[in-house]
Amino acid sequence: MEMVVVAPPAIGKIEDLRRRFFATPLQALLSLASLAVMVFLAWKLLNWAVFSAVFTTSGGPEACQAAAGACWSVIAARWRIILFGLYPYDEQWRSALACLIVVVMTVLSCVPAFWTGRRIALVWGAGTALFYVLMKGGVLGLPYVGEEAWGGLALTLFIFVTTCLIGFPLAICLALLRRSGLPWISRTTGLIIDGVRSLPLISILFTFAIVLPFALPQWLVGDKLYRVILGSAL
Repeated sequence: MEMVVVAPPAIGKIEDLRRRFFATPLQALLSLASLAVMVFLAWKLLNWAVFSAVFTTSGGPEACQAAAGACWSVIAARWRIILFGLYPYDEQWRSALACLIVVVMTVLSCVPAFWTGRRIALVWGAGTALFYVLMKGGVLGLPYVGEEAWGGLALTLFIFVTTCLIGFPLAICLALLRRSGLPWISRTTGLIIDGVRSLPLISILFTFAIVLPFALPQWLVGDKLYRVILGSAL
């Protein structure tokens, strides 16, 4: 005779919640207390961010000082600084277009059709080159804008993209070297990896941006932006 396996009866959602959070009086008390704390914190956050916040600049700084919530009017007043930094006003369309290019690169990277080495390298390589040309100019009739005028969202995205382009290949190379059959190569690479990973990122950025110029000859110093990118890639 064949043995018939009877499936256990399905448990409803309410019964499942009762078993998870209200199985005993102590669990029920803790669950209700946790729920009350979460509701209280959510209300406080909503009140600070929305109901008691200031969204317009019509009241001036006094309105923000008198408000009990967030001062979102600074975004309306300084949105160009936040997005474009000190980039020239008449050329800020270039910075906006460069940011859009990064968004397109990210979207294409999520499409399975581009999940090949050649295609993903083409997307990121061409996108980064176009980003750099748009931001810096000096070619194709675009006015030159030095890195010292870059800022805001565009600069953040540029650091992110270039850090990925340098950091990912570097990480793969170091990982392969760490698995080398030669002990002196694998141990040295492991020491470098563990040493860099144990350092806080802020200390690495400070070293590359501020300290490194004192230890290098002038012709090796370069721009601070690219030193920060190199430090981030590590």
